[in-house]
Amino acid sequence: PAEPLKVEFGKDVQSGEVIYWEPTNTEKLFNTNTGIIGTMGTGKTQFTKSMITQLVRNQQNNVGGTDIGILIFDYKADYVKDEFVEATKAKVYELFHLPFNPFAVFGNRPMQPMHTANLFRTTVAKAFGLGPKQQNKVRTLVMDAYEAAGIYPEDPSTWSKSAPTLADVWAEYQSQDKIEQDSLYAALDDLIGFKIFEPDTNKTQSLYDLVDGVTVINLSGYDPSIQNLVVALTLDLFYTQMHQQGSSKLDGNYRQISKMILVDEADNFMSQDFDSLKKILKEGREFGVGTILSTQELTHFKTGDNDYSTLILSWVIHQVANIKSQEIKAIFNTQSKNDEEYFMGQIRKLEKHHSLCVDGKKKVIKMKDLAFWELC
Repeated sequence: PAEPLKVEFGKDVQSGEVIYWEPTNTEKLFNTNTGIIGTMGTGKTQFTKSMITQLVRNQQNNVGGTDIGILIFDYKADYVKDEFVEATKAKVYELFHLPFNPFAVFGNRPMQPMHTANLFRTTVAKAFGLGPKQQNKVRTLVMDAYEAAGIYPEDPSTWSKSAPTLADVWAEYQSQDKIEQDSLYAALDDLIGFKIFEPDTNKTQSLYDLVDGVTVINLSGYDPSIQNLVVALTLDLFYTQMHQQGSSKLDGNYRQISKMILVDEADNFMSQDFDSLKKILKEGREFGVGTILSTQELTHFKTGDNDYSTLILSWVIHQVANIKSQEIKAIFNTQSKNDEEYFMGQIRKLEKHHSLCVDGKKKVIKMKDLAFWELC
């Protein structure tokens, strides 16, 4: 590439200087994880769309000139609109026959199918609040489905066979002598009833191959537990395949980006503490994977079990009404009460399409965003 990959975030309000985000430059950014905050109507989505569009348009400047796959989980149908789809040549998938299989066996760890079954069990349990007995039932069903497909955890030579789909796991459930109408039944019934995942394993492909260019999964209109389960199962699969790809290419101080993940309106999802999100945030850099989390409040980044803000380097903060001093401290690295109050005041007063941009070195700039409509 003639120059490094750059994305114009906006202009410094005071100096008028253009502010660039350089996601491949390891001297400026140790990782590409980014938090975008702002209550409704502040210009947060316009900023995020602009960021994604520029990543696509400038991807020839990626290390090695390689294309970037961008996976968008769209909770509010913001990224399925014609202008964005045309600008980024995005492929949009509805929650119907998604062409990848949560039970596909990737990786070569001993007993890999058992790991996949355990992951599915944990994820479904969190999404639907299943008890220990139901969790064990889930794993047994998945293992029975593997066995019925001729896949045995202790025999890696069988792992290349066609993996069972959710439809096969449901068939195992239905073949029991006694079927209890409990929360496990409700969870599986929803997934099967809506036909969310492709039931024919021959029509599925690797998720990593599917995320070629901009790939939008439209989650709008579904119950939050279904939305979160789809995101979590997809990220479980993504994490496993990310490890299979190996490290991304380094060229001096520049690291190649292979994939970016955007979770739009991520508050509901983050609150569930799914393991795969934290693992991708923590380990993604090595594989050229970055995560963008967009949400309405700073408070959403901290749950009982996790503080996601510690894994994020770049922040773009639009106007937010509710802020706590400890959040200001975590993001701005403030040293005094006066500094905290100053930033709280600044954030509350921000106009539409204006934000505070915090870079990887904790430098703060008040910025006029480059909105998506200005690119078109």
